[in-house]
Amino acid sequence: MPGRYVVVGGGAVGATVAAQLHLAEIGVVLVARGANLAALRAKGLRYLRPDGPRTLRLPVVAGPDEVTLRSDDVLVVAVKSQDTEAAVAQWAWQPVTDGAGAETAAADTLPVVLMQNGLENARTALRRFTRVVDTVVLSGASHVRPGEVVSPGSPLAGGFYVGDAPSGAGPDSERVAADLRSAGFAVQVVPDIARWKAGKLLGNLYWNLDALYRRSRLRSRLGDELVEEATTVLQAAGLDPHAPTVPDALDRASFETVDVPGAKRGGSSTWQSLARGRGAEGDYLYGEIALLARLHGLRAPLNEAVQTRIATVARQGVRPRSLPMSDIAELLGYSGMAAPLAML
Repeated sequence: MPGRYVVVGGGAVGATVAAQLHLAEIGVVLVARGANLAALRAKGLRYLRPDGPRTLRLPVVAGPDEVTLRSDDVLVVAVKSQDTEAAVAQWAWQPVTDGAGAETAAADTLPVVLMQNGLENARTALRRFTRVVDTVVLSGASHVRPGEVVSPGSPLAGGFYVGDAPSGAGPDSERVAADLRSAGFAVQVVPDIARWKAGKLLGNLYWNLDALYRRSRLRSRLGDELVEEATTVLQAAGLDPHAPTVPDALDRASFETVDVPGAKRGGSSTWQSLARGRGAEGDYLYGEIALLARLHGLRAPLNEAVQTRIATVARQGVRPRSLPMSDIAELLGYSGMAAPLAML
C-alpha cells in the first residue's frame, strides 16, 4: 500500500485527517494514547459529519513499537504543541526499511508534516528531520469524548496552507497537498509558510480566549488588543503576517462550519483541552508572543497575562469559560471602575 500516512495524534485534527485519508483509500495508521486509544481499538472511530455519523475501523497503534516504518511513508505530527518535542524525539530515530531490507533513520529519510498551531513546532522538527512540511490547519473539528470526533466542515472537511519549512515549496509539499485534496480538503501550497503560520497565530490568540471567558463584546475587545499587541511583536521579529508573497486562493465557502446532527458545537483547541482535563497549549500561543517580545526588547503584557491564566486554570482543573468579565475589565485597565455595560 504505497503512500501510507502515519498520523501521530488521534485528536480533532489527527483523527479527521486520518478518517478522510481512509475514506479516500489512501493508506493511514493512526497513533493514539490512553482512553482514546482504548476506545478506537474497541469500537473504531465514531466520525460525525454534516451528512451523518459513521464508524471507521482505522489501523491504530500506541507507538513506534507497533508499526514498521517504510521508505514511502509520511509522518504526520498532530499532537498539541506542548507535546511536539516528545513526539518528534520518539519517532525521529526509528528505523525505516526499504524494499531491499536496508535500514535508515526516519529523520534522514521520511518527510514529517506538522499539523499544529504556533511557530515553534517547525524549529523542533527541523532540529532532527531533514524534510519538514509545515501547515496552517483550517478546521472546526472537535474532540472531547474518547473515540469520537466531530468534523463540521461542509462540503469539504477543512482547509490547509502547506509549505516546506522554514520557507519554500517543493515535492514533499506538493505530494502532501495532492493527497489532502484527494481526501476532501481545500489546499494551497505557499512559498512562505512561516508568514501564514503567523497569521493563523493571530487568529488563535483571538478565538482561544473562549477557554477562559464566555462570549461577550468585552472578550472581543480583549481579543482585538491581544492581536494588535502581537502584530507589533511579529513585525519586529520579521514575521509580518500581513505581507505574504502570494494571495489567498482558498475558497472558504468550500469548507464552511455547519451544524452536525446529534453533536454540540465545541470550542477552540484550548477549550477542548480544558474540557478533556488535559494540559493546554497557551505557552505556544500567547507564550510565543511573550518570547518574541523579550527576544526583541519589547513587552507583551496582555499576552503574558492570558498565558498565565490559561496555565493556571489548566493546572487547577477549572472548567472552560469560567473566569468572570471583571477579569477582562481589569486586564483592559477598567480596574476600579465599571466596564461599559454594553460590553459585558
